[in-house]
Amino acid sequence: MKTLELKIRATNPGSEQNLKLASRVYVGRDALIELTNGVEDGKPITIEKISEDGQAARRREATVWASPTKLVKVAQMSETLRTIYGYSIGDVVRISFSPGSTVPDAEEVVLKEVTPKDGAAAPLETGSSDGFWEQLVARHLVHIENVFVGMTLKKLQAPPPVPIFTVLSVNGSPTALARYSHGKTVVRIGGDETLPVNGVDTRKLEIADVPGRESQVKELNKFLRRFAGNSAYNRPDLRAAGLVIHGTHGTGKTMLLDRIAKIGWGTVHRIQFKDKLSDIQETLVRARSQQPSIVLIDMLERLIDKDRSNRSAVILALCDTLDGLAQDARNTGELPRVVVIATCLDHTTDLPADLRDPGRFTKDIYLPLPDVQCRRAILSSYNLPFSPEKKEEALKDLSERTHAYNAKDLQRLVDEAVDLAEELIGPNDGTSDAEQAELYLPPEIFDQALRKVRPSAMHDINLKPPPIRWDDIGGQDSVKASLRQAVALSTAPKELLSAVIETPPKGFLLYGPPGCSKTMAAQAMATESGLNFFAVKGAELLNMYVGESERAVRQLFERAREASPSMIFFDEIDAIAGQRHGFGSGGTKATSHGGLNVLTTLLNEMDGFEAMQGVLVLAATNRPQALDPALLRPGRFDDLIYVSPPDLGAREAIFRGVARKRRLLDADVPRLAAATDGYSGAEIKGICAVAGRAAWERYTRDPGAVELGITMADLEAAIANQKRQITEEMLRGYSDWEGQFRRY
Repeated sequence: MKTLELKIRATNPGSEQNLKLASRVYVGRDALIELTNGVEDGKPITIEKISEDGQAARRREATVWASPTKLVKVAQMSETLRTIYGYSIGDVVRISFSPGSTVPDAEEVVLKEVTPKDGAAAPLETGSSDGFWEQLVARHLVHIENVFVGMTLKKLQAPPPVPIFTVLSVNGSPTALARYSHGKTVVRIGGDETLPVNGVDTRKLEIADVPGRESQVKELNKFLRRFAGNSAYNRPDLRAAGLVIHGTHGTGKTMLLDRIAKIGWGTVHRIQFKDKLSDIQETLVRARSQQPSIVLIDMLERLIDKDRSNRSAVILALCDTLDGLAQDARNTGELPRVVVIATCLDHTTDLPADLRDPGRFTKDIYLPLPDVQCRRAILSSYNLPFSPEKKEEALKDLSERTHAYNAKDLQRLVDEAVDLAEELIGPNDGTSDAEQAELYLPPEIFDQALRKVRPSAMHDINLKPPPIRWDDIGGQDSVKASLRQAVALSTAPKELLSAVIETPPKGFLLYGPPGCSKTMAAQAMATESGLNFFAVKGAELLNMYVGESERAVRQLFERAREASPSMIFFDEIDAIAGQRHGFGSGGTKATSHGGLNVLTTLLNEMDGFEAMQGVLVLAATNRPQALDPALLRPGRFDDLIYVSPPDLGAREAIFRGVARKRRLLDADVPRLAAATDGYSGAEIKGICAVAGRAAWERYTRDPGAVELGITMADLEAAIANQKRQITEEMLRGYSDWEGQFRRY
C-alpha cells in the first residue's frame, strides 16, 4: 500500500462545487505516479486527517486525479467534499492507495430522509410504498460520478414539497464509495437509525442466522458482541481479539467472512494471501488506528505457507498486532474496537504455536461438514419445487443420502437435478405461467444427479474400490461373517443396540500369511456395505519432512469422520505401527523418532473412536508380531481376525471361480484342490495364470491342430513349478502370537 501526506487546498474556482464530481481529489502528476505507479485517473483512495499528535482520524474514501496545474505536496478538494468529510483548508491528510484496487459497483445505497422539521416537505417514515422517491433518487444518482456516504440530495426534480435525503451507507458500509449502476444498484430509503451520517457506528456487531449453521453463528455472535460493548461479563484482560473459523473446503468460511463484512460496523480491512509483507503490516497498523475496525483474513494457511520466503515476518506482524491489542485492553480496561478474524482448513495444524498463544488466535469455531439436520436445513432454504405432498419426504430422503456433501456440493447437486429435469421435460413451447407453476421437480431425478455430483470431501479418495464381492472370495466364511457383523453393528439403531452393547467395536485387524485375501476382504466389505472407502498403504503415510506424516494421519481420520458412514483401510499397517523399543524384536520404520510420532498420532486418533460416529477402521498385516502392543488393547483394534490359507473347500471354490472366467478343457477341480494344500489364494491364481500362458503358447504354435483352452496337464505342470511361500514356521508364528494377544 502506497501513502502520501499532503496539505488540503481548495479546487480552482468554479470546479466541482456540486455533487457530480465531488468525489475527486486532485494531486500533482508526480504525486499521482508515486502513489499509484501510473498516470490513470479515477483510482480509489482513502483519506485520513492527521491530527497534531500524529494520530490518524477515521478513514474516508474518494478518487484521485491529476491536477491540470502543478501541485507540490498539495491535495485539492471541492468545498462539497470538505464539508461532508469535515476537512478544512490547511489540514494535513494521509492519502493511501492499494495496488490493483478499483472503484466497486454499488450493490445497495441506503438513504435517510433529513428534511428539517420546519421545512415544507412532509417527513417520510420508510419511503413511499410505490417506490416513487426511490426511483427519483435513482434517476438523480445516474448523473453522479461516484456515490459516497454523507452526500446530500437536495434538488430532486419533482413537484414541491421535495424531501432532502442523505446517503447513510453504500454496500452496507458507513464509509464506502462506489459507482452507481443503473438497473443493478438497489436504492433504499429508511436506513438504520443507529448509524449516524458521520460514520460513527453503534449498530450491533452480529450476523443473521445461516441455514444449517445456527450453532456456529451463535458462537460467532457471542464473540463479536464483546467488541461492540455488549458483553455482560467484560474482562478485557482475559479476551483475545483474534478468532479463527476453520473447516474443510466448502463449509462456509468465506461466506461467514462476507456476512461479517456487510454488517456495516466499523471499517473493514481485508488481507489476501498474495499481499506483500509491507501491505500486510500497513493494513494492520491502519486497522488498529482506525477503530472501530474489522480485519478479515481468508485462507490464513496460504498467507503463512511454509514455502513463503518471509513467512516468519508475516507471522511476527500478526503476533505483534494481536499482542498490541491485548496490551491496549490491559492498559485501558476496555476491549479495543478491533476484531481480527481469519479462516483456515485446520486450526491446530495450519497455525503455528506462536499464533495460538494466549491473547492471539486462541478462540476458534469449527465448521464441520453438515450433518443430516444441517443438510435438510440447507436444502429447505433452496425452496425446491417438489409437489406439496412429496416435499417433506423428498427433503428427508435427500438429506439422508448426501453424506459428506458440503453446502457447495448440495448447490451443485440441486443445479444438476434441475438441468436433468429440464432435459426430461423439454423446451418451453408456449407453456402458460399456470402450467409452468405445476411443473414440479420429480424426487427420483436426484438418483441421476447423485451419480454425477460427488462430495468434494472425497475428491481424492477411492470412493469406488474394485468391485469385489464376497462371492469373489473363495472360502474364508468366518472372516466374511465377522466383517458383515462389524457393518451391521455400526449401522444398527443406537437406542436399540445400547440395550445390550455399550460401545460396538470399531477397529478390526486382519492378519495372516501373504496372499490370503486380506485386502480383497476389505474391498468386498466396502463394496457390499456401501461405506465411503478410505484406502491407504501404511508406507504411503511416511514423509521425510518432520510433522507431515502425523498430519496425514490426522487428516485421514478427520476426513473419514466428516464423510461418515465410512471405513478407513490401512494395508500393511506394520509400516507405521511397528513396535517401540522395549517390546522385543520385529520393529519397523515406526521405531525411528518420526515413525514413533506417527504411531503416537495413530494411537491418539484411535482413542477417539467413542466420538467417531459411523467410522470403521480396518487394517491388514502379514506381520502382526511387528505391531506395537498398544494398538491391540480393547478400544483400538477390538477384533483380531485371522485370515488363514484356504482350506480344501476354499481352494475348490477358487478353482471353480477361475473355471467360470477361463476355458478349462478337462480340469479335475477336487484333484487340483488336493494338490495345492498349503498354497495361498494368490499362489493358486498365479498357478492358473501360468497354465493359461502355456495353453496360449501351445495354441499359437499350431492354431488349427489344437483347441484353445487350459488342460489338466497345464495346471499340474504349473503346480509342480510353484514353490509354496507359506511355511510351517510362519504358521507357528501366527499361532504363538494369537495365543498371546487374541482375546476370544
